[in-house]
Amino acid sequence: MAVPRRALVATCLAAACAGRAMAGTTTDLAVSCDAPAEPAVTAAAAAYRQKTGIRVRVFPTQQGLLLPQLERDIQNDVIITQLATIDRAEKEGLVEPGKRAGPWRNPLMIATAANAPAGVFAVPDASPASDIDGFAILRTLGTTTDRVVGVLNTEAVAWTLVNGGARRGLLHQTEIRADDRLRALAAVPDAAWPPILYGATVTTLAWRGDPAAFVAFLASPAGRAVLLAAGLEDAA
Repeated sequence: MAVPRRALVATCLAAACAGRAMAGTTTDLAVSCDAPAEPAVTAAAAAYRQKTGIRVRVFPTQQGLLLPQLERDIQNDVIITQLATIDRAEKEGLVEPGKRAGPWRNPLMIATAANAPAGVFAVPDASPASDIDGFAILRTLGTTTDRVVGVLNTEAVAWTLVNGGARRGLLHQTEIRADDRLRALAAVPDAAWPPILYGATVTTLAWRGDPAAFVAFLASPAGRAVLLAAGLEDAA
């Protein structure tokens, strides 16, 4: 028997509403973060689940894409990103002002990997996909005579190092801590690039569980210890 179109539409709408209501009862949290911070945020999410039983799903987001996601109502309960991005989100009404945790610093490092060729230095190009300009940093440092190759971002630098494409490269501390094939050689001084500072805050889209509790955990001694072990230093 054919189903009248009006009845079919009503059924679909009812199912969608029921699904939203059911989803609203979940305690799972959606957390988006800058991609370089993902190892530390994932470690904190695992510690939080062990403590509370609440699952935190971490979505690493490439540079410049986090605010457009919020502007298009893509579900994010918590964001962990650079302070300038949070400032913009507050001005646009995408997060509640004055309720951020942090800051935490992700130091930039010169790193190496085993069995890579000498004489090649990998850095991120200046592009919207990267949060640093690797060539500008090297010009300020003025300490390398290697051939410098530009790649998309620090994730690509890490790939180049572990796959034998370069001997040295610019990386975030979190990326080095997350891969035991990488080793830090030296820290990049603040004079070469401003410190990369992250904060965490609840978005105005949040409607699941208690996202503020996760942000509070990140700011707690236990949360800060997990972040520090993964490479994010307390910069308060």
